[in-house]
Amino acid sequence: MIGPSISGIIGACLTPFDAQGRVNYDALQREVDFIVADADAITIAAVEAAEYTVLSQQERRELLRKATEMVRKRRPVILGASSPSPRGVLEWADYAASVGADAIQVLMPLRPWGGQPSPTEIVDYFTEIAARSPLPIVAYHNPGPGSDPSIETTIRLSEIDQVQYFKESSRDITKITRLIEEIDVAGRARYFTTMQPLLMTLLMGGSGATMPPPGTRIGAEVVRAFRAGDLERAKHWQRFYSVFPGKWAGYGMTPVMKSAMKYFGIDLGDPARPFKAVSPQDHEQIGQLLRHTGLLENSPAEALPSRK
Repeated sequence: MIGPSISGIIGACLTPFDAQGRVNYDALQREVDFIVADADAITIAAVEAAEYTVLSQQERRELLRKATEMVRKRRPVILGASSPSPRGVLEWADYAASVGADAIQVLMPLRPWGGQPSPTEIVDYFTEIAARSPLPIVAYHNPGPGSDPSIETTIRLSEIDQVQYFKESSRDITKITRLIEEIDVAGRARYFTTMQPLLMTLLMGGSGATMPPPGTRIGAEVVRAFRAGDLERAKHWQRFYSVFPGKWAGYGMTPVMKSAMKYFGIDLGDPARPFKAVSPQDHEQIGQLLRHTGLLENSPAEALPSRK
């Protein structure tokens, strides 16, 4: 099955919670609309370092179904289907197809008992999934919750027909540039990275990057300027990623992005219990930075301070 031709920004949907710790579907609809306005595709419950992992299986199914409905086919939908076993992935893949998804995202796994799989094991894992999956596959590289295969092994994965996209989270510049050349430029699959190397990814011939909102709004500006051939403007927008969200990395990505979304009028609630939100002082600092971008209503765009 040939997947949709995706390039640019893939928005990674955050999971909003209400005061009782339940998924807030009203907030989710507002978030989906925000992402769709800027992104070229959307992922739902697909990033392992995310809050959907605290949900029960039934709650996860409901989230996948309702969020897909909320997109209303305005953008391609990629649903998370990660599992330690190929059988588990295929169960999620069948469900994703049944609710109208366009592709599934699958973490390159560790062995179920821990440790890195061998090159043959990781290739066999994706080969078994690809043989039966009803949807194209995004192979998701995130060393930490998942495995960290070599460049050569990743290239082998790109030779599997149903593996049509890659989501790279390592931020390893040496690996990224080589794999863009060997996979995306070579026409084997689409290769996506993260916010921080977005402009470099585009310059090297990669397809774009995956990120949560409101990083998607900055990323859309980078992509728009790059496609117009305005590299100075693309560099202007890319510079905001040098500070945001990394300056507040101690909280983790999700709390920082939820804090930032409040400045766009979308309250996604606090992080899943018992994990904490950013402090009021840091929340105000995040708002100050976002006002510099000019993306907030009634805030003029300003450049980041010069290195000089």
